[in-house]
Amino acid sequence: MTLTTTAIRLAPRLHEDRLDAMAVWFERQLRSPCQPMPPQDARRVPQMRRLVAARLRLCGLPELVEPMKLLTSELITNALEHGDGLGVSLLLSCSRETVRLTVDDGSRESPQLAAPELDAESGRGLWIVAAIASEYGGSWGVSPDCTKTWCSLTVPAAKEPAV
Repeated sequence: MTLTTTAIRLAPRLHEDRLDAMAVWFERQLRSPCQPMPPQDARRVPQMRRLVAARLRLCGLPELVEPMKLLTSELITNALEHGDGLGVSLLLSCSRETVRLTVDDGSRESPQLAAPELDAESGRGLWIVAAIASEYGGSWGVSPDCTKTWCSLTVPAAKEPAV
C-alpha cells in the first residue's frame, strides 16, 4: 500500500487572494462494522496529522497547527470508523482568511451529532470538531451527498509589528 499525495502550491506564504491546497488519498481496509480498525488504517491518523501540520507551517500558520491536528484526528478517525468507501481523501486548503479541511469517506449516511452517554468511550468526535471550529471563528458541516465532512477555521489577523 502506498500513500498518494498531490500538492498544489502557488506560494510559500499566503499573499493576497492566493490559495494553497494539499490533497491526499489513501486506501482503507475493508472490514465489517463489528471488527476493530486494522493497524494499517490506525497508522493513517498520525500520518495525516503530520502532513496537515507541515503544510500549515509551510503556509506560515503555526498558530493553527494544534487545533487542525486535533480536527484532522477526529475527521480521519470518523472516516475510517464509519465510512464505507474504498478510500479516504483529505483536502486542506488555506487562504488569507480561512483554513478548510475536508475529508471524504464515501459514506452516504449523514453523520449524527448526538449526545453520548457520560461514560461512553466514543461518540464525541463531531462535538469536538464543532467546539474547535466555533472557538476559532469557523464552522463545520457535511456535503449534500453526505460523503464529505468539513471544517474551517478563521486565520488569525496578522499582528502589527512591535514599535
